[in-house]
Amino acid sequence: MKNKFLSNFIKITFTVALAIYAFYKSGLFDADGQEKFLGLLSNVRVGYLIFSILLAFFLNLSSAIKWNMLLNSRGVFVKLWRIYAFYSIGKFFNLILPTSLGGDVVRIYQLGQYTGKKHTAAASVIVERFSGLIVLMIMAVIAVIININVFNQLWLSIALLSGSIFLGIIVWIIFSQSVFDFFYNIIGRKIKIVGKIFNKIQKIRQMIIEFKSDKKAMVWALINSLIFQLLAVVNVWISAKAFNDELSFITSLIAVPVILFIMNIPFSIGGIGLMEFGYVFTLPLFGISTALSISTALLIRFKSILDALIGGIFYLFLKNNKSIVDEISKEQIT
Repeated sequence: MKNKFLSNFIKITFTVALAIYAFYKSGLFDADGQEKFLGLLSNVRVGYLIFSILLAFFLNLSSAIKWNMLLNSRGVFVKLWRIYAFYSIGKFFNLILPTSLGGDVVRIYQLGQYTGKKHTAAASVIVERFSGLIVLMIMAVIAVIININVFNQLWLSIALLSGSIFLGIIVWIIFSQSVFDFFYNIIGRKIKIVGKIFNKIQKIRQMIIEFKSDKKAMVWALINSLIFQLLAVVNVWISAKAFNDELSFITSLIAVPVILFIMNIPFSIGGIGLMEFGYVFTLPLFGISTALSISTALLIRFKSILDALIGGIFYLFLKNNKSIVDEISKEQIT
């Protein structure tokens, strides 16, 4: 309980600190910065704004298609609209319960309940998530290496290196029994909570390995992840164009993977503050005004909330009068 309280306290502190820093860096605490910010908002281009909002659907659809394709490769067939609904519901729970219940857990639970294949559901979500993280990490590393003079930040280099090593170790643990046993013996047996995580991983490892054996499905999952990341670039570019033409597509192609990487660092609650920091830190490195950077970030934030609310609507129609929170708290994947 104390560890959980400390963890939440640290996350809340980081969340508030990052949000304050992002707003301060954007000049929102002084009259001149506020005037520039309000000027952008007052001259928003409605056509680009609508296009930006609609892009959220295609981003979710891309992820839903990848998830559905992975399930099909294991003989699990669910209609695409339902997979899309489960994905959206996961986003809804990410919004309302950012510290206690992840959207991925909800996705696993709902799909497992619907298909009766809990381990396959868990494995499919993990593979869907990790394939996306691998592609994102590669794009971010390439962007930083090619533009090392721009991204000349020690903390970013350390974060990218640490993230790459951590991701590599996790993949190695999952796919190698000897490595799994090694880490379990030196860490899992000594730290109770880590041991529980290892036990859960062990139960779904074989399912994940079976996904890996279907090379065609894995290749398409990586291709789909690349398509998703490119759509994410377009999403930021169009969102920025709703305010003005400062941000070019080429700059977006370089900057967005780094922004998304920063957003995935687990230092804040629901990415609040961290996302805004990512935009305000990264885009000005390319000469983009802080006013446009924070405006774009807040538009993306607004869209994520709208996206989550749509997931809430799906939840109301598909929950079958049961509380997912209560059901998950009673049930563990066995």
